[in-house]
Amino acid sequence: MSKRRVVALVGLSGVGKSTLLEDARRRLVFEHLRASDLIKEERKQRQGKPAAHDLLREGNIDDNQALLVSGFKRHAPEKGLIVLDGHTIIDTPNGLVEILPSVFSAIDVSRFVVLVDDVEKIAIRRASDNRRSRPSRSPEELAEHQEQSVLAAYRAALALRVPLFIVPLNETPNISVFLDV
Repeated sequence: MSKRRVVALVGLSGVGKSTLLEDARRRLVFEHLRASDLIKEERKQRQGKPAAHDLLREGNIDDNQALLVSGFKRHAPEKGLIVLDGHTIIDTPNGLVEILPSVFSAIDVSRFVVLVDDVEKIAIRRASDNRRSRPSRSPEELAEHQEQSVLAAYRAALALRVPLFIVPLNETPNISVFLDV
């Protein structure tokens, strides 16, 4: 098996990353790591108490990213394709917080794939998902957030000197093409 390759699949909460990756498993072998799961697991290991998924955005984002890096290092396999399902911006009670390129560098991201979609569809998905409690955002706010997410991914890809692909959800019959490096 070849060396480890890390792809950051990023996009707004509710854009469809996890659903798309479930489908990609039929065509491609990869380790799917969710940033939020890694952060929660690390917090539980260190503090002995679980953190609710939807409360992560209310905590210290820098602390969460340090937990992400240590969780990734602990759980990521040494070889093969790893897809990190995460974000480049976090919608916090104090506004948007950009995830610094240094976080992606620390986990050796070799490419970014930014999943985007029509913001009206994202708003509908978010509103109909009763498993999660996300901030209520208008389509206009989601459009701004999506733009900021893409720009943050662009800045990170430039800093790391790695490829960046912006992929509209409605044009991704096979996301595997963008993931397989």
